Amino acid sequence: MMNYKRLKMLYQDALAYIEKNKRDELDWARSVNVDTFNDLKAKQFLTEYCWVVYVSGFRVAVVEKKFPALKTAFKNFDIEELSKLKSVSPVLQVINHKGKANGFLNGAKMIYREGFSDFKKRLEKEGINVLCELPYIGNITKKHLAKNIGFADVAKNDIWLERVRDFVSAKNVDELTEYLSTEFNESKHVVDVVLWRFCADNGLPKA
Repeated sequence: MMNYKRLKMLYQDALAYIEKNKRDELDWARSVNVDTFNDLKAKQFLTEYCWVVYVSGFRVAVVEKKFPALKTAFKNFDIEELSKLKSVSPVLQVINHKGKANGFLNGAKMIYREGFSDFKKRLEKEGINVLCELPYIGNITKKHLAKNIGFADVAKNDIWLERVRDFVSAKNVDELTEYLSTEFNESKHVVDVVLWRFCADNGLPKA
């Protein structure tokens, strides 16, 4: 049975931490909703897509530090400019991971060929698994990307939220995020961001 008391205490600590240290991140998470998706343009989508690709499996502090340079190397996420990009050499000078660099670029070119508006309409019609057509987007990262663009209010079952699940003896990540979302009147996206940021920066307290 889930330890509700331990979970509430952890979330309160995590919320206090993000309010003090990452207030802009909390404000951003709270601002993401269905209107974010409705107003979504190609550049914003590609920004989030690139972030999700690079932060998966990498230390977030490294990606945060280097993301402005990544943005420059990827032509400020301008889809027209990316469609013409032939080499990822400038990107590799920022973060030397050829797979992620080529994967993101190929994904951007796939969207360009389809047309972003058509891609977005297909995502709305067919659902979240359309995102898995993009390189480096899988069953966990599709949730990360979907929530960041306001397409779906979900939490991603990444390593940190799975550790929280263990810490509070929840059946799964959905159980704990559903409870916290209701208890604190926040979206699951916000709950995810609060717990993930706190754990990524501080680890989990000892049981």
